[in-house]
Amino acid sequence: MTKLNVVIMGQNCEKFIGMCLESVKEADNIIYCDGGSTDKTFEKIGEFYVKHLPNKTHEIIKNPFDQEDKGMNGKQRNFYLNYLKEHYMGEWALALDADEVVGNLNKIKELLTTIPQEQENRLVSIKMRHFIGDLGKEDADQKEHFVPNRLFKVREELVYPELEHSVLWIMKDGKALNEEELGKYVARYSGTTIWHLAYCSGIWDIKKRYLNHLKKSEMHTKEFMDGWYFSHLFGIYPTTPIRAMDIPPIILKEFLIDPDKIYFMNRRTLEVKHFVMSSQWIKHFNPKIVLDLGCGLGMYGYALTMWGVEYQGLDISKWAIENTIYKSLKIKQGDITEPQDFKDFDLVLCIDILEHLEEKDLDKTLELIKNYGKNFLFSIPFIGDSNLESDPTHKIKKERQWWINKISNKFRVKEVPDYFVFKHQMLIGEPR
Repeated sequence: MTKLNVVIMGQNCEKFIGMCLESVKEADNIIYCDGGSTDKTFEKIGEFYVKHLPNKTHEIIKNPFDQEDKGMNGKQRNFYLNYLKEHYMGEWALALDADEVVGNLNKIKELLTTIPQEQENRLVSIKMRHFIGDLGKEDADQKEHFVPNRLFKVREELVYPELEHSVLWIMKDGKALNEEELGKYVARYSGTTIWHLAYCSGIWDIKKRYLNHLKKSEMHTKEFMDGWYFSHLFGIYPTTPIRAMDIPPIILKEFLIDPDKIYFMNRRTLEVKHFVMSSQWIKHFNPKIVLDLGCGLGMYGYALTMWGVEYQGLDISKWAIENTIYKSLKIKQGDITEPQDFKDFDLVLCIDILEHLEEKDLDKTLELIKNYGKNFLFSIPFIGDSNLESDPTHKIKKERQWWINKISNKFRVKEVPDYFVFKHQMLIGEPR
């Protein structure tokens, strides 16, 4: 009879290990490889064996998992692989992570009885589905997923490369096969599925809250709580999308997201308008050198330089300066509310920048920038412009006349040509 051994790799996996073990209890042997659990993992394993496999011995091997070691994943897999070689050489093995559940292990056992002897050196990749967020959604970046080389016959030539996300490999004559050669030994099997639960670990918190409310709540009926639990578990609770820009920077930074990356996500495409508008400005002002305050990723700068204009950009965002694709542009990081060493520019652009300031800093900033050049073009969303409320980083929200009065303290405000795109939100100024 063909034997199937299952080896499970995990650490602090008390949430998952019971389900994983339950899904493979029909295996001939189950080996759990632990990386140094400090939670209730071993207690859960003991409870499982008492309940489901009272006549079997816990087969547990331990090897401390060093999270700082980039090659530790491969080293840990080689640790259990060497154990398999020592105790189960020549037998079949299925390798799982503790956060995985096999849909039907008997299908895999049946598969082993049909594999011809001449194909027993195959490594079998098994269909996998990844839950994402809850039990109602899954990873869809590929039409069908297969987790590589998880089912194999234990033999000396097998090895795991010592790197993260290590995949089982074959050695021949002391050398690892290249990918093309390895492909001749790999087969796919979709007769059952391995379900991956790592990316929906939050559903255990939902379960805990559900059970807690059932026990203590006097406000909600069981029927209500059942509906609440089901809808959260399967991701069908009524929701509406949240704009990433609305999320406080504190939360974004906790999850390693630079808020400026979110801000510029939809502002990084070079559009026809950048060339059209820059050509209109050149026609009207005839500048030889332009300063762009709040230049962002430099779209207007790229367009202006294509028309032969010398350009200087300034933006407060370090992320924007470092991530612009227009590396040849002359741009630097800086705050327009602080003095800068700019002067004698033919045209100074203030495109969608002043409304981002605190109102208390506006007069000081206008006084500073008026010394930078001869002509100024301000683009500002006034009250009544839908763009004003679409950006949560806008701080000054005033009528057009308010802005005219404010800018007039430092500049002579002039008429904007009718042919200017977005004329309705633009003002032209000459320093007083």
